[in-house]
Amino acid sequence: KQAGKPILVIDHHATSDSLGDVELTEKDAAAAGLIVLDFLKYANFPITEKMAEALFVATATDTGWFQFNNTDSRVFHSCAELIDAGAKPAKIYYNLYQNYSHQRFKLMAAMFNTLELHLGGRFATQHILLSDFEQTGATHKDTENLIDECRRISTVEASALFVESKDGRFRCSLRSRGAVNVGKIAQKFDGGGHKMAAGLYLPAPLENAKKIILDEMTRQFE
Repeated sequence: KQAGKPILVIDHHATSDSLGDVELTEKDAAAAGLIVLDFLKYANFPITEKMAEALFVATATDTGWFQFNNTDSRVFHSCAELIDAGAKPAKIYYNLYQNYSHQRFKLMAAMFNTLELHLGGRFATQHILLSDFEQTGATHKDTENLIDECRRISTVEASALFVESKDGRFRCSLRSRGAVNVGKIAQKFDGGGHKMAAGLYLPAPLENAKKIILDEMTRQFE
C-alpha cells in the first residue's frame, strides 16, 4: 500500500484484500498458476521451459499434487501443455517432496507428537513452538505443507496447524476435504484463503487459539 505504484493482482482465492488497481481473479480456478497461464496464452507470450516449470509448481502445489477436490480436467490439460513446454514432473516432485533437510525431518517428528483428534476423529490439530525450531535447527520455511501430514489419517476431514511466531502470535493453517469451509473461518479472523485451504493469525496463548478454531469447526460440522 505504501509503494505508490499501480498493482496488478492475479488470484484464485474467494477472499480479497482489494489491494489491486487491476485485479484478474477467477475463484473457480484450482490454482493462480492456471490464470497466469491463460493470460500468457491470450497475450501470445511464448512459454519458456523455466516459465513452464514455475507454472507447473504453482498448479501442483495448489492442488496438493493433484489430490485435492479442486483438481479438474483443466488442471491436467494445462499441466500437459506445461510438460510439452519443458516442465519435468518427476524432477519437480523430487525437489518439492523428497528433498527434506534433516532439520525439517526432525521438526516434522516433533509436530507429530502434538497430534490431537477432535469431533470423533474428524478434526485434527497439531502445533509447532519456537522451542521446536531451536531444538531441531529448522526454520519457519520448513513448515511448508506439514499440515497435510495428518490428513493421511482416514477419519480426518479437516485439520489445523498452529505455528508460533516470533511476535508471540500463532500462524494457523487450515485444510479441509470439503466438509467445512475453512476460508470462512479464516476470513472471520482477518485471514484469507478458500474452501479447502486457508490461513490466519491468532493471539497467544496456544490453548485459546486452539479453542477458537475448534469452536468454529464444531459449528460447521454440526
